Amino acid sequence: MAAVESLRTHLIEELTDLRDAEEQLIDALPLLAAAATAKPLKTAFQKHLRETRTHRMRVDQALRELGERPTSKRCEGMKGLLSEGKTVMNKTPEGALRDAVIITGAQKVEHYEMASYGTARTYAAVLGETRVARLLQQTLKEEKGADLTLTTIAERSVNEDAADEWSAQEEEGVMARVTNVVRRAAAGVGITGPSTSNGKGRKRRTGKRTSRSRRQLIDTNRDKRYVRRDARGHFKESDDVGRSLARDRKQKAKRKTSRGQGDRGDR
Repeated sequence: MAAVESLRTHLIEELTDLRDAEEQLIDALPLLAAAATAKPLKTAFQKHLRETRTHRMRVDQALRELGERPTSKRCEGMKGLLSEGKTVMNKTPEGALRDAVIITGAQKVEHYEMASYGTARTYAAVLGETRVARLLQQTLKEEKGADLTLTTIAERSVNEDAADEWSAQEEEGVMARVTNVVRRAAAGVGITGPSTSNGKGRKRRTGKRTSRSRRQLIDTNRDKRYVRRDARGHFKESDDVGRSLARDRKQKAKRKTSRGQGDRGDR
């Protein structure tokens, strides 16, 4: 009999712990819903908030069934899970990745509650407290349902979207690094952006010109090239040195050549 009484005391302690856990979760769920980006995730948290309020009411009813006044004992387990989840969430930028992080923390909470309610329900059944066991079983079923909903949302969209976000960021980072390399290489050979002022307060003409812009020689570390830039300083034409010299010789040749005779006009 003493062992049963001890189990009963343990059950009551578990219920007062669960009551506080539900109260902490009632405060946390609106914050999670506000931080979520995906609409299904927001909706899931809003629905579970309503369920959680009912869960606390069931715990109160279970304590009364056991002849106890509903009170709470600080649930350190729930406090730690919520604090950890909040810390990681606040370090994550808004978007699908944050949604994935939020789901991770929320499912840790759900599994904690599932373990707690499952144990408490079993204790109530062993003690012959069938009405208490039935109340706890109802809540356990809803906690499992909430966990399944989070899994479905993650697998249908959030996880893939989070992976796509990472890939896009990586691609942007690579392009930025390539651009910086090109700019440094251009600066190394004296290529700068076009000036729009002659130093006397008068703007230079930057519209289209009838004559072609001058060629500039740059070294790409693999070969040497002549390039032309448009009015904004962007490269619009590039040619290797060998082909450019051949074209120059042909243009300066004193006698004309027939089609297909290449650069014979230089000879």
